[in-house]
Amino acid sequence: MMVEKTESVLMDMKETFDFDIVALTDVKNRRGQYMVKWKYNVGSTNERWRKIALPTGRGVPGAVMKSGKTMVVQDISETEIATSLFRYPILRMERLKSFVAFPIWNDDEEVIGILLMGNRRERAFNEAEYKAIKQYVETTLRQQILKELMVNE
Repeated sequence: MMVEKTESVLMDMKETFDFDIVALTDVKNRRGQYMVKWKYNVGSTNERWRKIALPTGRGVPGAVMKSGKTMVVQDISETEIATSLFRYPILRMERLKSFVAFPIWNDDEEVIGILLMGNRRERAFNEAEYKAIKQYVETTLRQQILKELMVNE
């Protein structure tokens, strides 16, 4: 039941904020080593995302976890990411050109997931759009994820 609700929230984000793909990771701590896997994905062109498992510090989730900050890329071709796409498998597989990635925090100030929202075209995000997306992530999505974690513990 919770899975359906989380996917419903992600689908709502995809449609409301005009993204091609919205994906959410699960962060697992295995003996001091964090492993990140994509848990939900709405808008994917294939199922290859299910096989991606990233160790600490790799890919978009790793960059967001290291900094603890949102990552906004309006045109991948204008960044160092473009020269090393093999290090960013979800971007490469989904042919994303722009994205926003947010850390999702629990109440203990630990990152419990990374939200990636991307487009297959370049996209400029203005301040009002960014604030609306951030507000939705911090309220609706974060609360849903915390509910899901409580049910699964």
